[in-house]
Amino acid sequence: MRCLVEDLAAFAGRAGAWLCREPVLHNVLLTLVADRLSGDVPLSGAERFVRVVDGGVTVGAAVWTPPRGPLLGAVPVAAARSLAEHFVRAAPPLVEVHGPVPAIVEFARRYADRAGLLAVPGTAQRIFRLETVRPPAGVPGHARPATAADRDLLVAWAAAYAAETTTGRPAVELSGQVDARLPHGDLLWLWEVAGTPVSMAWLSRQVAGVVRVSGVYTPPEHRGRGFAGGCVAHASRYALSAGATTCTLYTDLANPTSNHIYQALGYAPVADAGQWLLRA
Repeated sequence: MRCLVEDLAAFAGRAGAWLCREPVLHNVLLTLVADRLSGDVPLSGAERFVRVVDGGVTVGAAVWTPPRGPLLGAVPVAAARSLAEHFVRAAPPLVEVHGPVPAIVEFARRYADRAGLLAVPGTAQRIFRLETVRPPAGVPGHARPATAADRDLLVAWAAAYAAETTTGRPAVELSGQVDARLPHGDLLWLWEVAGTPVSMAWLSRQVAGVVRVSGVYTPPEHRGRGFAGGCVAHASRYALSAGATTCTLYTDLANPTSNHIYQALGYAPVADAGQWLLRA
């Protein structure tokens, strides 16, 4: 079993079919690649696209986009070990890694053992999928697509979202993701009450029939009134009406409120995923 570092185009062509076998589990990887192929998200030059092969057959894939840790696909245990060995040899010391269970657990433990570090569970997540929306009743307001005039608000909310969801580590800069979505006109949604935006939700581009909902944020003063549920339901229904066969999203297992809200909308659990921290 070997790990091959490839350029973006080669990785997309050779690993794409393997990733599309599990389009929900691999949606983040698929959209990460598609956004860079399209130019919506420019390549920084620091990315590492890694394909795992066994006898010439693709059996796994991972992408590293610093400063975030590598993101693994749903690779078999042996491939997870090979990826861990690769990153120990070929990259600066990692501080985190992301991916589905059990691949992420095997990678983190093998990497920590080889690098002389301690592997510690970080954020625990669950991947959900939806094919039919059950919209919430009685939520005041309506959804609308965001426009360029909303950019400052979206960037501010994205910063607040990142600060809340990356507690204990540096917040992720998300303004680039706002700018990548805005030109498309239907990938950023706001829930509005009496002309005032009160919540937002993001959509990914559709890849292999799947659209991912993310960036769901409601300012503290507007919480508890169903606005996030209304916004997610509308964005999900829009994605399905525009041709997606499935919507997916990730939840933080430490947040029972969001997990309940999404399941009430029709989202069903598929698999667990998460982040592992690598410490000296």
